[in-house]
Amino acid sequence: MTERQAMGAQLIVRGDQLPVLQQLAVTQASGLEPPRAVVWGADLRDATSKRDAQKRLVAHCRDVAAVAAAHPQLAHVFVAYSHGGVVPAGGCLATAARAAARLHAELERARGRYVEVVLLDVTGCEDAETLDRRVKQAIATPAGVAGDVALGWDDIVDSSIHAAAARELC
Repeated sequence: MTERQAMGAQLIVRGDQLPVLQQLAVTQASGLEPPRAVVWGADLRDATSKRDAQKRLVAHCRDVAAVAAAHPQLAHVFVAYSHGGVVPAGGCLATAARAAARLHAELERARGRYVEVVLLDVTGCEDAETLDRRVKQAIATPAGVAGDVALGWDDIVDSSIHAAAARELC
């Protein structure tokens, strides 16, 4: 098994099929081994308003909680969302931050241990390879570094998810 396959075996990809998540989906766990992470795609591109996009993002997070319940060994949860032109750049980040905090608290209460929750606005991301690398870097570290955070694509283009999360705390 190559290192790339080993890293992929630790995650599953669920939710909407975003083109930027296709590379992650190809290397996801086979189902034989328990995943350490879930990457959830949330396609908000056809939302009719900013409020509609925000409501749909929160609904996706509820769906993630249901999937996470079936995988008690998860230590990392990523929700990658993409919105359309009716939502300004960063228009869902505040909602995403609240949803990340809520989901993080819910999962930790249910499991009695740390679960990292990261919401990523991948709107405009055309570099699936960098996204793949950033997510797998985060999965390879113990949960707890990022906590609960909402980040934009620009936050992780030149640095890891954990480095971007640390900058958000400052």
